[in-house]
Amino acid sequence: MLLLSISVKTRIDLTPDEVIDTRARKATIKSRIILIMTVFALLIAGILSFFSYELISYFQRKTTIQATEFNLQLVSHIIDQDLNNLYTLALTSSTNSPTNQLIQDYFISPDASARDGLNAFLSMQEDFRVNRSNSYVRRLIITDHQDKFIQVDNSGSASVPLNIHNITQLPGLVPDAKEAWERVIQDPFSRSSGIPIVLPIYGERAARIGTVYLLANTSVITDKLKGYSLPEGSELLLSLGSQTYRIEGDKVQEIESPYTLLPYDQSEATGALTKLEWMEQDGERLISVSYPVREGVRLAQTLDKKQFAPQLNAWLLLMIGVSVLVLALSGFIMLYLTRTISLPVEKLRKRIDKIAQGNFFIDRNIEWNSELGDVGRGINRLSQDILTLMESRVADEKQKQELEYRMLQSQISPHFLYNTLNSIRWMATIQNATGIADMVTSLSRLLRSIAKDQRKLVPLQEELSLMNDYFLIQKYRYGGTITMDQIIDNEELLSSLVPRFTLQPLVENAIFHGIEPKGRGNITVSVAKSGYDMRITIEDNGVGMSEAQIEAILSKQEEPGSKGLFENIGLRSVHDRLRLTFGDRYGLSIESKLNEFTRMHLLLPCRKS
Repeated sequence: MLLLSISVKTRIDLTPDEVIDTRARKATIKSRIILIMTVFALLIAGILSFFSYELISYFQRKTTIQATEFNLQLVSHIIDQDLNNLYTLALTSSTNSPTNQLIQDYFISPDASARDGLNAFLSMQEDFRVNRSNSYVRRLIITDHQDKFIQVDNSGSASVPLNIHNITQLPGLVPDAKEAWERVIQDPFSRSSGIPIVLPIYGERAARIGTVYLLANTSVITDKLKGYSLPEGSELLLSLGSQTYRIEGDKVQEIESPYTLLPYDQSEATGALTKLEWMEQDGERLISVSYPVREGVRLAQTLDKKQFAPQLNAWLLLMIGVSVLVLALSGFIMLYLTRTISLPVEKLRKRIDKIAQGNFFIDRNIEWNSELGDVGRGINRLSQDILTLMESRVADEKQKQELEYRMLQSQISPHFLYNTLNSIRWMATIQNATGIADMVTSLSRLLRSIAKDQRKLVPLQEELSLMNDYFLIQKYRYGGTITMDQIIDNEELLSSLVPRFTLQPLVENAIFHGIEPKGRGNITVSVAKSGYDMRITIEDNGVGMSEAQIEAILSKQEEPGSKGLFENIGLRSVHDRLRLTFGDRYGLSIESKLNEFTRMHLLLPCRKS
């Protein structure tokens, strides 16, 4: 019956509302896990997509810049070969060379003849013929800026004839001119444009005697760029000195819109000669990659930011692929968590329900080799502990029944004793032995208080009555040699609560240790109020005690087996019980003088409940 009552109580504790709430919490946790996994998957997909986009953009930008650098470097080296050949051709007429010597003879000799001019022309023509880049020379002119000049024209039929009167129309051909690759000019005598190279001609003692004027066709640069792969949105730029030109096909045009070059603020791996800059023009910002062809000549290509962005379709496919992969991995993780956590937790829940129904068998199937297996082993131990506790409860109930039976049986003896004492009292009364009757009556009340009264605190009035019964017995014993007086200052104090058997040990101590050695004496019991507390004083005029005896009494437990009526209850026990009941500020204090008196003071609170 006990097993059934405990099982039913355990089952009733889990109400239907609590079961529904538990399932709701379970559903909420599962939905939260699914939501967290979904958000986590999408977040990972977004982060991966973002970083993949940035990574692809970075590598595409880096690859585009490096490819542009390589193309510009290759083309610049080819162009530089032709420019170097043309500069060498102009330099042949300018500095110490056979041609230069013939030119000096023709320009500065007073006896110079047409034959000397022809020799200089033939030498220039020979230098022109052997030069590998002569096809890019539009004109090669030497002049003394007075009345002499020699010209080698590569396309004479397509040009207005040059004479001493119109030669000054050539841009840059002045007595003190000196320039190389600084600008693109329009030839005033033909429809072509070119790049002038102007060098001085020096004679003896480094004196300038004339000027070499070489006009190179812009095709020296554009021809090398015909096969150049130029992405959409990009432009080729040519820098000559401080001038910048746009190359479109075989045309070199000056840039009309103003632009600003700013330092490039990103780190890209480029060569030492390559220069990266931001080019702002008409509110648009482009990247300029330039490479030097030679001193004063740079070739550049602009790159639009759109060229660095990955192709939208490819990136979308990549993003979708990453998202699907991450969602698939999330689903796999969900399946794994379901098998490793959700299903074992469900088995543990069912096992707990079985225990709640009173089924305490050991289920080894829930003892997995994991943390949840530890929980399962704990549940099995719990079920065994519950079973052991229930068996212990059954044993305790049986023991309790036996104790109740013994207590009922033991009550028979006190009743028999009380009846016997009453018979003795009536017989003593009939025989006019009043002393015996009074002693038996007091003893009966004492025994009844010990046997039946289980209270810890009793009113002072009852404690005084108990003390009086004890004193009456001792009074008959000592034949009237001891007397006792009671002084109560305030009748209200009689209702204050005191621990049971507090006064009797003190009176017993006063009789046996104070008055008996002296032969006769008096005991005075006084009760007075002390502030909010109550002070009870028991004084005797016996032999008294020394300070060492008083300290010994209050510092250690008295030896058992005292001569008093109540064994193991002494002065120290009274002191300890007062402190345990009311606090450390309350208790027993003793003052005494040898052969004169002993006063025992009890300090208690005035408490009625």
